[in-house]
Amino acid sequence: MSHPPLPDTRTILADLNDWYSKLPYQHAEPLTGPTREVHAVLHGWMEYYDETLFLYGYTVGALEHCFFYDTPWDERGRVLGKGHHSEWYDGLAMPRPFRVRYSVAQPDRHEILDPLLCEMMKRPLHRLGTRPAVERPFTATAEEVLAHIDRWDERLPFLRRRRYLHIATPKESSGWLPTLARFGNVVGKGDGAYMPYEFEVESSRFVFAVKLTHSFSRMTPNDHAPSSSRAERRAHLSAARRQDQTLQELVGAQDVRVRYNPDNPGLHALELPLLQPGEPQLMLDRYTMYQLEPIVFPPPRAEQRRAR
Repeated sequence: MSHPPLPDTRTILADLNDWYSKLPYQHAEPLTGPTREVHAVLHGWMEYYDETLFLYGYTVGALEHCFFYDTPWDERGRVLGKGHHSEWYDGLAMPRPFRVRYSVAQPDRHEILDPLLCEMMKRPLHRLGTRPAVERPFTATAEEVLAHIDRWDERLPFLRRRRYLHIATPKESSGWLPTLARFGNVVGKGDGAYMPYEFEVESSRFVFAVKLTHSFSRMTPNDHAPSSSRAERRAHLSAARRQDQTLQELVGAQDVRVRYNPDNPGLHALELPLLQPGEPQLMLDRYTMYQLEPIVFPPPRAEQRRAR
């Protein structure tokens, strides 16, 4: 059976609702001919309606071959229901490295060698295609990630801990300690643009990459309630402009005050400078960012669900 041409893997992952039903199935078959073994990565899980999908891939040459494993249950219903069945993947930590064997003649044909993950071969897989590979996904330095941010953009949600950049409130910052952060220049373009910054705590370097969502340029009529007044719409636009202004002020900025949690410095907030009388107040919503160093992986799936 022929399948319609698919877009690149990045597009599929970004628009899963549009492309999931068009992904070709692939069944496990014994490999014939020359084979090779390589490292693979079980990146993490995604959801499509009532489907729970495990994304994994392995690198052949300069390309990563990517696949979805579809669990046999509606996982939300299974967890919430009484007397639910246990499954082999309950408590499975992700991301997770493992080994596969692939066919040299057909690199997308493979066998999973991990004693636990080989269970995935018992169900049809969904083949996404290939994408440019990254080196050392579990141990890449901040500089390596930022140098190839176009490749890391779609991987960061799976391979690095997500946090949020925001302005410190008096209640929050009262028990946190001060330090100074250095912001870098923007790397990447469009939806994949990031602004890095770092600070030190007891000689340990903490590096983060803020995902830039240009609020003003993205605003549409749908961002305003139909019943909103002209004054409310203007206030909304003004707030979006202040957001962009705050981000522009931070690009390349040095010695920006930060308050961090002494027990977990990855948890921190900005202390923006006081403005001159008459200047509009700077503001910053909770921007998504990823901790690049020290490397921390995303929390377990159950914890992510509770955070939603």
